[in-house]
Amino acid sequence: MKMTKKLILFDFDGVIANSFEVFFREFTSACTEMGFDRLNSKEAFLNLFEGNLLFNVIKAGFPPWKLRELFHRFQPRIAKANDSVSSFEGINEMLSKLSAEYPVYIVSSNLTEAVQKFLVREQVDGIQDVLGADIETSKVKKIKRVWKKHPQAIAYYIGDTSGDVYEGKEAGAITIAVTWGWHEKERLIRAKPHHLVHTPKELEQLLLKR
Repeated sequence: MKMTKKLILFDFDGVIANSFEVFFREFTSACTEMGFDRLNSKEAFLNLFEGNLLFNVIKAGFPPWKLRELFHRFQPRIAKANDSVSSFEGINEMLSKLSAEYPVYIVSSNLTEAVQKFLVREQVDGIQDVLGADIETSKVKKIKRVWKKHPQAIAYYIGDTSGDVYEGKEAGAITIAVTWGWHEKERLIRAKPHHLVHTPKELEQLLLKR
């Protein structure tokens, strides 16, 4: 019988999937084709994840009325590119152990179907649901939506960017930042997560602690 005092919500890219190069290539390629090349450096791209991705894309100067076209260009590319992405070492085992104890969800800026296909291909079991950008762009709203299903639980949101930390806090969750993802440790520390972990095993031990 699963214990429900903890609700575990994971970001996908940079936490579960080692996908930075693929995501960066496909996203900036789509933007460049639309005449917008301000995000072509990795630093500019990573700055988008200091908060909500779509908000920061607009803040960087991308025309808001072209967001739908950008999404339609990016969607099939990232769906195909995800086929070449694998999970970080130790992640699948950790997810299996956590999902045996607690309800585990994925809240991501990636596409729901792409994440689901990844989980099947990587043989990751136990994920109760995936909420991607096609369902809702705000991670705050998605975290709250899942939390309503488990109102007695303490919610944990695990991410790899400062934006994940900020949105997790805004949703009221306990935030855990991982250092193997997209944002470097120093940037994560500035976001002041509740916890900072360096390996999947350390994360597993933290969440399974009674």
